[in-house]
Amino acid sequence: MEIIRDAQTIKTRMEQFQTSQDLRQRKTMSVPEMRKLLGLKKTESYWLVHRNFFKTEMISGQMRVDLESFERWYANQVKHKKVNGEEPGIELKKTSYSFREAANLLGVHDADIYVAWKENDLETFTVDYVKRIPKDVFEKWYLSQNKYQKVDRVPTAEELGSEYILVFDAAELLGISYEELVRLSKYGKYKCILKITVFENKKWFLKKNFQNFLNAQNEYQLIGPVVKERMDRKKELETKEYISREEAAVLAGVTKSTITKWVQANKFPCVGAGKVLRIKRDDFLQWIDNNREGVN
Repeated sequence: MEIIRDAQTIKTRMEQFQTSQDLRQRKTMSVPEMRKLLGLKKTESYWLVHRNFFKTEMISGQMRVDLESFERWYANQVKHKKVNGEEPGIELKKTSYSFREAANLLGVHDADIYVAWKENDLETFTVDYVKRIPKDVFEKWYLSQNKYQKVDRVPTAEELGSEYILVFDAAELLGISYEELVRLSKYGKYKCILKITVFENKKWFLKKNFQNFLNAQNEYQLIGPVVKERMDRKKELETKEYISREEAAVLAGVTKSTITKWVQANKFPCVGAGKVLRIKRDDFLQWIDNNREGVN
């Protein structure tokens, strides 16, 4: 019995090995195999086939994809990625940049590169309906201008997550607006520390620079969870037309009893009465602005 079990085990392992063989060791694959390889739906896979991006042939009544031409196509496009396998566009990236890749090299938004290319009427070519820049054209343009400088190194996605912090997230941590933090980084006395860099069309700080900024001053510090919860509550209230006395107290930074006193003194318009009394938010905020010095 043990011999039979051993034989069955060997047979199973051989079948598994055969199934797991790299498709590149064969000359063709079926359309369903290609669909699984790229993680596509049935319609998408047959759309690729009928676009003639790679060779196909009929074998025993079944359409099959020529593996050599498929790999050549895969290495020269970036729209489709294998579920498990090498990155697409290996050959394409050797000779060209996407506008986003070119922007990352310079630490700017890709809109800046689009503008530069349009203004100078520079060469591009299209792959899968997306324009790309020949590397030699990019280098020639780069040497002809002095507005942009290449970054020392473009960080990987993993490095962005571990070594950088989004400016938007930093502003949230400080309890200030994104616009205020951007202004501080451009014109404030800490602009040498808070250097913004742009990757993937987003603004980032190096985490170590952000920490140095926190250590260098006391005016801007990380807010605690209670303060953050209060700020989030204020943001939520900004979309309301009418607010309760409790919500008005949050916006004004006073107690509910103070709001009740103001209501009783007819300081601003209200609707309803008793527990369902509501205050028009815009009128209330305008009154607060007009009387800020006297608010207590």
